[in-house]
Amino acid sequence: MKKTTRELCALCKGSRKLCGASICPILVKRILSPKIRVLSKRELSGYSEWLLVGEYGYPQVRFGPLSAISSLPWDPERWAKERFDFSGILTLRMKSLYPFQRRIVHRPPSFEDPLGESVLSIKPIEIELILRKKPRIQLRFDADIPPFGGSAPLQKLELEDNPKIPRRVENLIVDRVKASYAVRYLRKHGMSIYYIQKIFSAGFLGIAERRRIVPTRWGITAVDSIIGNSIIPQIKHAPSFSQTRVYHWEYLGNKYYIILIPNDYWAMEMFEVWLPNSVWVRGVGRPVVIRNYESYDGKPVKMDGGYYAIRTSVLEWLKERNRVASILAIRIITPQYIAPVGNWQIRESIKLALDSNPIFVGDLDECLQHVISREPALQGIGIKRSSWLLRQLAHRPLDYWLK
Repeated sequence: MKKTTRELCALCKGSRKLCGASICPILVKRILSPKIRVLSKRELSGYSEWLLVGEYGYPQVRFGPLSAISSLPWDPERWAKERFDFSGILTLRMKSLYPFQRRIVHRPPSFEDPLGESVLSIKPIEIELILRKKPRIQLRFDADIPPFGGSAPLQKLELEDNPKIPRRVENLIVDRVKASYAVRYLRKHGMSIYYIQKIFSAGFLGIAERRRIVPTRWGITAVDSIIGNSIIPQIKHAPSFSQTRVYHWEYLGNKYYIILIPNDYWAMEMFEVWLPNSVWVRGVGRPVVIRNYESYDGKPVKMDGGYYAIRTSVLEWLKERNRVASILAIRIITPQYIAPVGNWQIRESIKLALDSNPIFVGDLDECLQHVISREPALQGIGIKRSSWLLRQLAHRPLDYWLK
């Protein structure tokens, strides 16, 4: 992997991919810049698609609907299935706007005002935005949140269509139930996890006097945690698999390997490997490895949004099949991942990996060797030596010897 320099960029001219990226980041920015001029007005029409709540200044935070100023709102499931590339995703996201208000976290919006209705709508709803000033045009990237093209203080929001609010959500708003129960209930009845994240962050779930606006980054992880923690007891006594399986998926410069290990107990470990010259590892000559794990008690040692996205997708897959297993998850981030687009791509990639056929089936050592042989970058990391999960599996539980 070569370090990106001005000389290397001049030699490449965006065509020879000398830095390792599949699409030149410089050309992407230049091509997309004219497309966001449509945002440079104070009155705009668009679609309210998601919600963004900042954490800066907590307990007074920025709050507003991410709005698509186009006819193609945010649709992560479709984008992942159809393998939208960076140019396609960024072209759409450059035409999105973040109109925000300042709100105290213990004062969520009313579900009867237009802003509240736009957030509660399960489908993107057409809105009219009146801004206090012209938007600040700047493409914003974040590891957890989808990118957007600009932001501006919101003066007024008007609905151009009737919101589609599920009856179950309306009932939960008036019932005195805890937010954690509401999250579990909605997911059990098939609500999109992205919709649940949105209304959870908006402060619509929970007992009325305790409701709070939750910053989006915290809300995403909280919803994942609630859903995952509710599944672990449900699969506790489920049967496991007969052999170790390896599932694989690649998307947007990320490579995922999910190794399902036969075991009577749930446990999980993640290795996140950032290769040299990838988006957050500029100028570093060796891979940067981040680890996280949890035992059967379901308590990860670190709070990490990417880990929780993998964990929830795996646990839901196991629950659907009434199986239990231990999981070794490996995520490799290559230089082709030219910009973060939000952790939706992690969640959807894991779902697609598990819904495909395993690429290898065998015993644990064979599966590990197969993955390492496919990825030269893993050979110097010492996964077998440093893995907490593999050490635990090496020590057989007492009931194994009593069988």
